[in-house]
Amino acid sequence: MTEKRLGIDNATYVIARIGGAVTLFAVYVVLGASFEEGPARTLYLIGALVWILTTVVIAALRLTSFEWDLRRVLQGALLFDAISLGLLAAALGGSEDPFYAWFVLEAVLYSAVFRQARAWMYSAVLLVAYVIGHLLGFATVPEPAVLVFVMGKSLGLIAVGWAVGWLMEEQVEVQTELMEHGEEVAGLNMQLARSIAELRAMAEITELIHSTLDLDTVGPLVLETLQKVIDVPAACIFVIDKVKAQTLFSASKGLESGSQARYGDIDHETGDLSVGEEHFACLELLDHNQMLVVFCAEAQQIDALDNEDRMVLQTVASELVVAVENSRLYKLTRRLAITDELTDLYNYRYLQQRLDDEVGRAKRYGKQLSLLMLDVDDFKVVNDTHGHLAGDAVLAELGTVMKSVVREVDVVARYGGEEFSVMLPETDASGAFIVAEKIREAVSIHRFPDEDGDRRVHVTVSIGLANMPVHAEDKESLLRAADDALYQAKNTGKDRVRAPRVNLGTLDSTSTDGEEAGS
Repeated sequence: MTEKRLGIDNATYVIARIGGAVTLFAVYVVLGASFEEGPARTLYLIGALVWILTTVVIAALRLTSFEWDLRRVLQGALLFDAISLGLLAAALGGSEDPFYAWFVLEAVLYSAVFRQARAWMYSAVLLVAYVIGHLLGFATVPEPAVLVFVMGKSLGLIAVGWAVGWLMEEQVEVQTELMEHGEEVAGLNMQLARSIAELRAMAEITELIHSTLDLDTVGPLVLETLQKVIDVPAACIFVIDKVKAQTLFSASKGLESGSQARYGDIDHETGDLSVGEEHFACLELLDHNQMLVVFCAEAQQIDALDNEDRMVLQTVASELVVAVENSRLYKLTRRLAITDELTDLYNYRYLQQRLDDEVGRAKRYGKQLSLLMLDVDDFKVVNDTHGHLAGDAVLAELGTVMKSVVREVDVVARYGGEEFSVMLPETDASGAFIVAEKIREAVSIHRFPDEDGDRRVHVTVSIGLANMPVHAEDKESLLRAADDALYQAKNTGKDRVRAPRVNLGTLDSTSTDGEEAGS
């Protein structure tokens, strides 16, 4: 906007000078006949010629590639204008001083363009030209009244120059203040827009974080939203359990394809993280109780973070800590809801749910499903001999022994008291018998701690197995068949495995293929 305004002023100035040159020529043409041969005519011609030549030079400079500067042009033209106006005043000063207005316009122009101190000096040059021009124009010594009148008009030039200069100074100060206020308002608007963007991003991040308890799915979305307000094309964020040195949450965005960011790759001496060929600097955002939140990005981007950026990151870190804690509590609550507290095995309710699922799956896809029912032999003797605490220790360790034998897809559960169950998906009766024998043997050779912690307690288990569809057609008949087989194993000597015999569509509690296993 400033350049456009100066361009208009420059053009106006050149046009005004050309108009003045045309006016001088027209006056000479109209009044030329009234000019008598003599000094007045000569002075007018010389004054007009100086003005016209100066105008031609200025117009030529404006039209060429000359680096135009109105102030420099005015400074260069001042002396020639003063001489021209002085000569014109000398030529026609006696004709009611027609060029006085021209002097005033020149004084106003210089006062408007230059600062007040210089404007006074340039007005003084015009004043001298005006006075000298009138003195030259008098054929005889003028009367004192005429001299006073000329001096008064000369001082008027100074007054006009001072007034215009003062007004322009005031205007410049007002414009400066307005510009400063405008810049301040623009800065406040930018800050407000950024704050709004940050609040909107924080609202989105908070909604994302708390919309699910599975934080791994929303991690990249959190960083993507964060990048809307913070210039970090590539970044990683970690939530660490300081006590266990375990990563509770991690997310990355903008890394090379296939690159994985791990907290363990951070060099804790330098605080740098290497991911493939990329090297990041890391910043601790929050250290809360046993949790630590770390943010990593390129070093120059970390250094460029201002206080507002760090506050946003710290707010995100606080939300992440709360969300991670909620997720951990949810997972713990969910695990406790399906886990037996003593043995850390699945509980009865979870076993029933899984049986429903696996029985339905076996029926749909024609798969086999086997179930083992286990009971600790003479467990009352263990409690009476070594105490209930030792008995609880036996049950807890028994779960560990059983899990060490079966597959990960198998479900080991505490059925109740000293009774346990093992569900074996996609396992036939003979495969289930092999698993049952492994469990029985592992328990038989294992020694459990007594009340003093010495491993002197020996226990055995009796196991009943059933298979669907060989021994049962649904969940209830499967449980009943396995329980009946367990009852048969207990009654035939304990420490053995039993399975129902298939007899004309009915279940007969005998060993598989007429064989039994025992110690």
